[in-house]
Amino acid sequence: MPFEQISKLGLLVFLILGFYYYQSNKLYALFGLLVISFGLNAFTALAGTLWFPYKVVMFATTLFVFNRGGNNREVTGLLQPYYILIILSVVVAWVTAPSVPGVTFLQGPTMRPIVQAYTYVTMALTVPFIVAIITTKARLQWSLKLYYLLSEIIIAIGLIHFVFITLGLPFIPILRPGGAANEFAGFGIEGMFINRIYGLSGEPKTLATFILPYIFISFYNYIEGNYNRNKQFHLIALLISFIVMVYTFSSAILISTGLGLIIIPYLFRHRFGSRILQYSMILGIVGYLFSQSGDSFTANSNQISYNEEKSLNMMDVLYERSFGRVEEEKDERFESVALNYITENAPEFLLTGFGLGMYNYHLPLPKHGRGVEPIDSGWVVILMDLGILGFLFFFSVYRYVNRLKNYNKTYNDVILNSYLIGTVVGFLTHIGNNGLYQIFLFLGLSVAAYRVIQQQDIAR
Repeated sequence: MPFEQISKLGLLVFLILGFYYYQSNKLYALFGLLVISFGLNAFTALAGTLWFPYKVVMFATTLFVFNRGGNNREVTGLLQPYYILIILSVVVAWVTAPSVPGVTFLQGPTMRPIVQAYTYVTMALTVPFIVAIITTKARLQWSLKLYYLLSEIIIAIGLIHFVFITLGLPFIPILRPGGAANEFAGFGIEGMFINRIYGLSGEPKTLATFILPYIFISFYNYIEGNYNRNKQFHLIALLISFIVMVYTFSSAILISTGLGLIIIPYLFRHRFGSRILQYSMILGIVGYLFSQSGDSFTANSNQISYNEEKSLNMMDVLYERSFGRVEEEKDERFESVALNYITENAPEFLLTGFGLGMYNYHLPLPKHGRGVEPIDSGWVVILMDLGILGFLFFFSVYRYVNRLKNYNKTYNDVILNSYLIGTVVGFLTHIGNNGLYQIFLFLGLSVAAYRVIQQQDIAR
């Protein structure tokens, strides 16, 4: 059976499980299904538009919020401007839609804003869903353990893919948005070809995006001595997650990682400050061991196919796949095309954007049989869809996260700090890839943790 058919069956399983957990009131299982669905984007199908596991699972979480949850006043106040902005964006999309036909009905100028509104709104509704079900200290602790477990499942699949590549064995094909199925993902550098890990996440950058919050959350908890299972397991799982993330060779996430290594210790310096020596030593040891094993991998692995006399330094490869690639491709990337167009040709759209999902009908970007060609950078997409008003909303979210961080200085709750770190990482991953789900997922978990701390404080 072709993998594309298998992926459609997998997507159907997610849909059925989502509704089953909702109808059976197994809301914690539904939460777990939602979390792991973000890492299993290999299971996709085209039905007017591209459907991924998280999109079908969010049918169930959205039903819960509309029928039984979502009455938290603080969450409503935080998200209400966002919902108004989405409505405004749909109106802008329809009023200013160019007279061009859509590739499919759901991807046409009339329906595409509605399709995108579903994704934007249901992602935001994960916040009240999470806050409604995680209401006790025990459930909060359970949520972190579950996040570890589900992330480690995705990481383990990536590690298996790594072994397959090393042994020269075929893995599952990678389905591209345009409909093509490739047997592998890779890139060429200095006459060499290197395969990339993607596991069951659909694409290497999707796997890397899913893993990155785990790495920073796990590292922070290791520094705090709050171990996952035990100290040895925690450290081994952290090292494996780092290796898998790096061997996706995702340019965007490598850059986000570099930024995170500076920004997160700075923002949480009240927790990292006294442990800066330990932090530096761990980073130094990991960097040295990785560079040694990485050099061996790039020089000797059978994944390199056509320049046997040449060897590559792993650090050179990582630089070329991150900042070097951005420098080389900056004028050709869709992000550059979009930014140049909206600032020079259509500055009247800077405030509101072109409307949800409409940038492809305004910009000179390619289209294909399965829809539109996406822009990778999430923040550029926010500008195209929601304009400067969208940036203002997410700035308000960041300010709220910062307020919770300052509030937690009194309590130093490790779980709240962990989820705040996850939210910040979501902001960073959204620079070069779609990290929007991470912003809302960890925002919901952060609010839930904050409310639990408040309840305990009142009980005292």
